[in-house]
Amino acid sequence: MYKVRTHAAANAKAKVMIGKLLKDEDFHALINMDSLEEVKAYIMTRTHYKNLVWTTSEDTQDFEVLLKKHFFNAYEKFFHFYVDEYREFIKAMFCRYEVENLKLFIRTLSRNEPLSRIINHLMYSHLYSNIDYTALEKVDNMDAFMSAIKGTEYYEPLFTYMDEDPVQMSFHMEMMLDRRYFNRLYASILKLKKRDKALMLDLLGVNVDILNVQWIYRGRMYFNISSEELFNFTLNAGKKYDYKALKALCYMELDAYRDTISSGDYADIFKDKAYMMERAMEKHLYDILDDVTKHAENSIAWPVVLIFKFEYEIRDLFTIMEAKKYNMKNIHELLIRDLKGAI
Repeated sequence: MYKVRTHAAANAKAKVMIGKLLKDEDFHALINMDSLEEVKAYIMTRTHYKNLVWTTSEDTQDFEVLLKKHFFNAYEKFFHFYVDEYREFIKAMFCRYEVENLKLFIRTLSRNEPLSRIINHLMYSHLYSNIDYTALEKVDNMDAFMSAIKGTEYYEPLFTYMDEDPVQMSFHMEMMLDRRYFNRLYASILKLKKRDKALMLDLLGVNVDILNVQWIYRGRMYFNISSEELFNFTLNAGKKYDYKALKALCYMELDAYRDTISSGDYADIFKDKAYMMERAMEKHLYDILDDVTKHAENSIAWPVVLIFKFEYEIRDLFTIMEAKKYNMKNIHELLIRDLKGAI
């Protein structure tokens, strides 16, 4: 009874929202359109985004932000379906948006760029955050930024890096924020009921694994990061790679590392060109989402799968818009999803 009472309403809402997401035929139609304006018009008149207020901006990123905020506002309502440890889990998931906001501030301020470029991109809610965004939007340097977040859980960990040069400071702060988010999410999952905990630990584990695979590869390939630092910034709670396995991966030569990953569960991440790695990572996660919900009635899985599917839909829509803007070919190869039917 507890599981039914806890998840029934949230699952029903999540299933309705998943049912409204774009189908393969929608993506085929969008890919075959002649212009960016046609794509935007289709999204805003023939999909579940049709009730949004149309943006007059010609910037595709502004359009993407509009869709993301629609998703964020819709998903935020799940907060009210849950109490106790399940509400804490929902709050922990929303923490990712808070972390992404802080990373935007850090990146912008460390480059001495104006905050006006990012303000419209922020997504937050006072339901779960104690950050004073009004104060943050007025800062003009990193010292003022740190003063604005004083008293929050982020102040002390970030303050550690304030004496570094701007590039190193930004890098280390962003990595620390990512680790803090995943640690908080992991801690919240451990408090869930047995079945929900198992489902979420499995999904989190795959997510953490592929992020670690990407981090180690890019750190080695492009930034010549030491094995020690690679290991220090890996994420915990992976499904396949525990502490010992991660350490071994971090100390491998690049060719041996690539061979090891390519012969395991995440071989598909290295199947394509290096610049397509992020798409391959997202595709790996996307392809397991239906399996997560297949045997997960009356569980937290449905609302969680919704968040992945909704975000991946928006990313694919943005990819199509950018492709139309720059007259790119073979757009279907750039999408996270594999489209069925003729191209």
